[in-house]
Amino acid sequence: MLILGLSNICRRRVLPALLGLTDVESVDVATHKALNGGGVEWDAGKVYDDYATALGHSDASVVYVSLVNSMHLEWARAAIERGLHVVVDKPAFLGLNETEQMLNLADRHGVCLAEATVFGYHPQAQLVKDELATAGCAATRISATLSFPPMDPANFRYRRALGGGCLWDLGPYASAVGRVFFGGEPQSVACTVLAYGGADDVDVAFNMLADYSDGRSVVGHYGFDTVYRNRLDLLASDVGLEVDRFFTTLPDDASDVRITTRQGTQATKGPTGDAFGAFFSHVFNCID
Repeated sequence: MLILGLSNICRRRVLPALLGLTDVESVDVATHKALNGGGVEWDAGKVYDDYATALGHSDASVVYVSLVNSMHLEWARAAIERGLHVVVDKPAFLGLNETEQMLNLADRHGVCLAEATVFGYHPQAQLVKDELATAGCAATRISATLSFPPMDPANFRYRRALGGGCLWDLGPYASAVGRVFFGGEPQSVACTVLAYGGADDVDVAFNMLADYSDGRSVVGHYGFDTVYRNRLDLLASDVGLEVDRFFTTLPDDASDVRITTRQGTQATKGPTGDAFGAFFSHVFNCID
């Protein structure tokens, strides 16, 4: 693996997940930041201070792009054109046209291109599916909330030129919920930006409604202008499930899960697991 960039999520989640997988022989890092809290020591692979140099010299077969949103397109394209498989932090690209161009480019080069929207790979997502199967019914209504307090004003998510705004940052969560539990695309989507903020007056909150066939729907509230809330509510004819911290569950944490049937409500802890590790394992299997 070669990591381009060293974002906060990369330090906290991506690198530990990769180093825990037997499929990964080594991890090279290209970064303008310091590793290991100030030094540049890195015993899992090589360290580069230039992205182009890293692409030209690393022996990696898979590249993970973990840069600010506006840089994803340039460096994902550079990696694909070298015949490398690419995984990109969410949001992968800033627009439908960019995304279609990159998918076509990956197809022409015969490589994998994936966006790292990983919550559906956590074992608690399978728990929800298993509870539905046990009840013998399918999910029809989903309500999702992922909202948190304002960030440091210097955060790139407040910079329009860097691909900031909550539509880009949290939109991948909103669009993936139906894909995970309904297994398809919506028939219609309505989205409203609720608030703007930051020096560039970017969007900082939105809601959405996606309608699917057979009376199914997803309603979502997303933003970075409220108290912290991270929750999934799922309804079916004979069972309802509520899962706290569903979208960003840490590997060693177990989410609170409430399962409601006609007999009453039972509270339990969900399974632990590393969503990033499971996601990368899936990507590697697809490449094989």
